[in-house]
Amino acid sequence: MKRLTARFAPLLLVLVILVPPSSIQSLLAAPNQKQGGKTNNNNKKKTAAEKKKEEEQRKKAQERAEAERKRKAEEERKRKQAIENARKKRLQGRVEEAKSGVRKCAGEARELGGRYQKMLEGRNLIARSIELLALKSAKEESKAASARLVKIEEQFKSKAKDLQGAMQSIEVAKNSEKKTQSGGGTAETWEKTLLALKRDLAAVESTIKSGESYNKSYARYILALVPEYVRAGVKFTDKEKASIRKLSSL
Repeated sequence: MKRLTARFAPLLLVLVILVPPSSIQSLLAAPNQKQGGKTNNNNKKKTAAEKKKEEEQRKKAQERAEAERKRKAEEERKRKQAIENARKKRLQGRVEEAKSGVRKCAGEARELGGRYQKMLEGRNLIARSIELLALKSAKEESKAASARLVKIEEQFKSKAKDLQGAMQSIEVAKNSEKKTQSGGGTAETWEKTLLALKRDLAAVESTIKSGESYNKSYARYILALVPEYVRAGVKFTDKEKASIRKLSSL
């Protein structure tokens, strides 16, 4: 041991000379300071009251965040609901507008139905007049008039096919008004129904106008033939004359 002390004595002497005393004190005091640091950390431990307060603050913050989330969610729900309500309102407006158009078409169909019946009555009058003249005894003087009457009758009958289907379209349009009382049907369905009705009624009106025009033309043709029959010696009763004179009202 003495040998070791003697051997390291010079080294220790050098350390004492070179190392400042304050450094040596710091080295000696380090363990105590480290121990003191542990004491300070222990002093910083939170109390139960502080922990409770922090937990309460954390819960309140979470509650505020949840309330804010719910508020925004409710605002978004109301916004979407407003958009949906506006969309439904627009669609319902289109439905009501289309239904109104359908009811208007039904009214127009009733008017066209009256014109159609009057036009058919005119045709019936023309048909009776043609038949009346055709039954008269053909004489040499009336052969030319009789030949023209045959042509008039052929043309008159050929126009009958142009009038077919008009009455069916009129009845469909008239009955469509009853459907508007129901709550069913989408806007697209009612708009398509209205478009189809307008298209059909336009065709019906065109048919009726053509029929009315044909009636006037054929009435003039027959009225022009009657004097030729009279000049040829064909006799007409007062009733027949009254019937023929009705052609002038077409």
